[in-house]
Parts: sequence; C-alpha cells; structure tokens
Amino acid sequence: MLLFSLPSLAKEDASFYLKQASQAYNQGNYRKAEEAFRHLVKMKVNLHEDFYYFYGKTLYHNGQYQKAADNLNTYTETVGSKNKYYRDAKRLLLRSEKKLAKKNHPESQKSSASQQRTSTKESRSVKNKESLTKNESLTKNESSTKKEPLTDRKSSTKKKPSTVKKSTASKPPIPKMKKLPSGRFTMGTNHGADDQRPPHKVSLKKAFAIGQYEVTFAQYDAYTNATGKKQADDLGWGRGNRPVINVTLKNAQDYARWLSKKTGRTFRLPTEAEWEYVARTGVKAQLGFKDLLGLGDANCDDCRYFWQSDSTVEVGEYEANKYGVYDLFGNVWEWTCSIYTKKYYGQEKVCADNRRLLGKTIAVRGGGWDSFSATLKSYVRYNNFPNYSSHDLGFRLVEELK
Repeated sequence: MLLFSLPSLAKEDASFYLKQASQAYNQGNYRKAEEAFRHLVKMKVNLHEDFYYFYGKTLYHNGQYQKAADNLNTYTETVGSKNKYYRDAKRLLLRSEKKLAKKNHPESQKSSASQQRTSTKESRSVKNKESLTKNESLTKNESSTKKEPLTDRKSSTKKKPSTVKKSTASKPPIPKMKKLPSGRFTMGTNHGADDQRPPHKVSLKKAFAIGQYEVTFAQYDAYTNATGKKQADDLGWGRGNRPVINVTLKNAQDYARWLSKKTGRTFRLPTEAEWEYVARTGVKAQLGFKDLLGLGDANCDDCRYFWQSDSTVEVGEYEANKYGVYDLFGNVWEWTCSIYTKKYYGQEKVCADNRRLLGKTIAVRGGGWDSFSATLKSYVRYNNFPNYSSHDLGFRLVEELK
C-alpha cells in the first residue's frame, strides 16, 4: 500500500505528500488526496505498485474515469491476480469503463431515439392522410369518440409514475445481504480463554442472510433523518460508507425494527452462533479466510500501514471471506443479540429478551480498528452493557428468510 523507495534528497518532501494523501484518503476527502497524489507523481520518485490502485480509486471517486482506468489498468497489469487489491481494482476498472461508455455515447443514443420518433411521426402522418382521403366524415366521427378515452389514458399514465416516484423516494437504503445455507459447525475452542470454552456442536437449522458489510453511516442516517432520532457521532472521521459507530444495543435494534417495517422484511442483530458460523465459513479456520492476520489484511492496530490514520475506514476495503462477507475482523466490534455468559450455556444460540437485560451484558464480536491482530479470531468474545456506545463499536444485520 503506497510503500516505495525514495531518493534521499526527495525523501522528506515525498513523505510529507504521502502522509497528506493518506490522511485525506482515509477521511474520504478525495479532492485533497488527489492533489497530494499528483505531487508525488510530479516528483518522479520510485512509486510502489499499490500506489496506482489508490490513485486510481481516488480518481474514480472524483469522477475522472479515464485517468482512473489508466492507473487501475497499470496496477492490474503490474501485479498478479493474487495481490490483495487485484479483484477490487478489476471491479473499479470495469465500472470506470462503463461510466466512460455512457459518457461518450449519449449523443448517438439521443440522435437514434430522435430519428425513431421522427420516423414514427412521419408514418403516423401518412396514415392519417390516407384515412382522411378515404372517408373524411368517418374519420371526424372516430376522432371525436376517441378523444375522451385517449385523454383518460394520458392522465392515468401520468398519475401512475408520480405514485411510483413517491413510493421509491420513501424507500430506505437497504444493506446488501448474503444468503447462507443452514449447517452444523463447532463453536468455541479449547485453546483460548475460559469464555471461549468448551468447543461444542451448533446446528443452524434454517438458512438466513447476513449483511455483506457493517451498517454504514449513510444507511443509519436515513433512519435518523426519517424518525427524528439523534444522529450517531462520527468524531469527524467521515460518514457515508464508513461503519456507523457510537451506537448502543437499543439504537441498533431500533434501526433493525424500523427497516423491517419499511421493507416488509425481518431484520435483526445476529446471534453469537450465527456470527461465528459466518466468520468460520464452515471450516476449521481460526479466522474464516486466513490463519493469521498480517499487515494490510484488516483495519486493526498492528494490521495498518504506518501512513494509515487511527480510525475506521470505509466498509469493503479489505478482502471478503469465502461467503463474500466483508470486515468481520477489525474496523468495528459488532453487536450481537445474545446475552454474554462466561461459559457457553446455550445463550449464544438465541437473541436475548430485552425485558430481562438488567445487570446483563451483550456479546460483541470481531474486534475494532484499535484491536490487536491476536484478538481477531472467530472464537474471541467480548461483552458490553446494552447502554454502552463507543468509537470502535457498530453492527451488521441478519435477515430471517421465509
């Protein structure tokens, strides 16, 4: 990630612009990031291959699709397909090309459409002339009888789109969900802390869907704007596609209930068992997609590169697990709906009764941006009181499938 060798004379200036670009990028200030990246290009230092990925992504966010495509193409051709950002670079490259295609061909589409309209008008006028020459009186009678129904049709077609617009405008942004099959897996371990024991078989009898990403500020803000509830504090890090933070258990549950009511679907927080099932991806791995988290594998205290800021990052920045679910480890801890117990007694399989939470704590999973990689394992547990909120705590949703 943006690591490269620098000539000794240019090292100080280049480091300054690298740090400036990194901070702006992490804050979502892509204009400022682009400016700093341009300075690095002008300095003609030896750029690390990952530079082209981040520069291309920045340009994409700024709507400069041709330059974005050029940089992303340089990146994909330079690195191998096993590089951690390769798939995302290919995805962004494809999107840039699609954007360029739309941008370059609107006139031809408009001209072809106008040609079709003129040709249909001409054919209609010819037909009308022919019908008038055949029988003028008959045409007048038919036109007088047909005027009224045509007006009704026009008015009815006008009314329908306006109704559709109103209903779509009121629809909230729905988190992307990944469907998972039912299954059986071993939960817990004999090699960890006491609260991670004993390892035991858990059966999930019904298929369910889980959020592909943690719930973002953009999605949560739609809820607070619609209901008048207090917005969650982003601490100045940025909103948009960053995971929502500083939310209590009730905040997360209220959002799930609101979304369920708005969509007619059933959303809730995952149980501890459901969360670990997704994190393990149905295999015996500690993490779900790798045995150890290294530099650049997640957003955690000792996983970040030196230039990255100590904060959350946008969801989906790192590799997904085998189910296609992102950020299960690092970025933010995630609320579950299960009561935390010091050993497994079955509470991990169900959602807690909110009427019986006095003195109880709720299990949270996954680790945050300020956690160390040693704690980012599928079986590691932590707990918070229901009214607790923090700069490293968010949530993702589960959907019950019918």
